[in-house]
Amino acid sequence: MLESKPNTTRLHEVEGRKAARQGAAFGNAGSENFKATAEETTMALEKTYSVVATGAADFHHQWIEIVRFNTNSTLDFVQQLFSVRSPTEFLELSSAHFRTQFETFTEQSRHLTGMAQKMTTNAVEPLQAGIKSALSKTA
Repeated sequence: MLESKPNTTRLHEVEGRKAARQGAAFGNAGSENFKATAEETTMALEKTYSVVATGAADFHHQWIEIVRFNTNSTLDFVQQLFSVRSPTEFLELSSAHFRTQFETFTEQSRHLTGMAQKMTTNAVEPLQAGIKSALSKTA
C-alpha cells in the first residue's frame, strides 16, 4: 500500500502538468483569436472612416455647388426684377421664379438625401463584414 501512494502522487503530478499545458495552449489560442479579431476590427474601422470621409467630402462639395447654383439663380431673378414695368409682370416673374426654385429645391434635396443614404450604406458594409468575420473566427 505504501507503494501506491507515490504512484498516485506521480499520476496526479503528470495529469496536473498535462492540464496546465492544455490550459496554456487554450490561453494562447484565445490570445491569438483576440489579436486577429482586434486587427480585423481595426481594418474595418479604417475602411469605414475612409468611406465616410470620402462621402462627406463629396456631400459637402455637392452642397457647395447647390448653394452656388441657388445664389446665381437668385441674382438672376433680382436682375430680371429691374426690368419689370408693372405689378402683373412682377407677379408673373415672381411666381415663375418661386415655382422653379421649389422644383429645384425638391430635386436638390432628393439628390443630397440619396448621397447621404449611399454613404451610410457604404460605411456600414465594412463594419458588417468585419463583425461577421470576427464572429466566425471566434465561433
